[in-house]
Amino acid sequence: MALKNFFTGKSGVKFWVNIIIMVAVIVAIPLVALYMLDSFTHHGEKIEVPNVVGKSVFDAESMLHDRGLTAMVIDSVYEKNAPRGSVLEQSPKPGYEVKGGRMVYLTVNLKGEPMAQLPDVVGHGSLREAVALLQSLGFKLTAHKPVMGRPKDLVIGVKQGARDVHAGEIIPRERALTLVIGGGEIDSTMYGDDFDDEGLDIDVDEADGEDFDIEL
Repeated sequence: MALKNFFTGKSGVKFWVNIIIMVAVIVAIPLVALYMLDSFTHHGEKIEVPNVVGKSVFDAESMLHDRGLTAMVIDSVYEKNAPRGSVLEQSPKPGYEVKGGRMVYLTVNLKGEPMAQLPDVVGHGSLREAVALLQSLGFKLTAHKPVMGRPKDLVIGVKQGARDVHAGEIIPRERALTLVIGGGEIDSTMYGDDFDDEGLDIDVDEADGEDFDIEL
């Protein structure tokens, strides 16, 4: 059908009103969709990320919310020199310009010293296995303390500072542990016939002026 024939005999007001409405709808739909898309994606909108490092989690969330941003805590670590519960890191970094509604990821300081249960490593397995187990649980280790007269590399005790600690205790995970280990059997011929290894007095912490009493 030719376009000219389509309009033939259709000169009423109602017909032309309908045509105008139809054209308006066809034009309006893409415009409205484009506007809604810009609004949804915050096209052209830029918000500067504030610095929330050192703030409490509550204050950080409030600051970000006031800027139209959202906070999410993704990790927590222990930093003894930072306020408990404070923000240690953020991503994106302060000063970055982002769109509204952007998620800002936070790493916060634990509110207390992390604790962990000490596993039983005394007299079990090799020194390497004991070290691997403790490190896998997040414990830190200092240099081992050898005790001569005991089987080499046998774990015979665990200390945290000056205190003996035992399997099953809940202890601070960030305070370093010292493994007291065997330094190897002593050759009695080096000391003559009167050598008595039962009476050997071993000073494990000789450099520190502190004696270890190891019970097997």
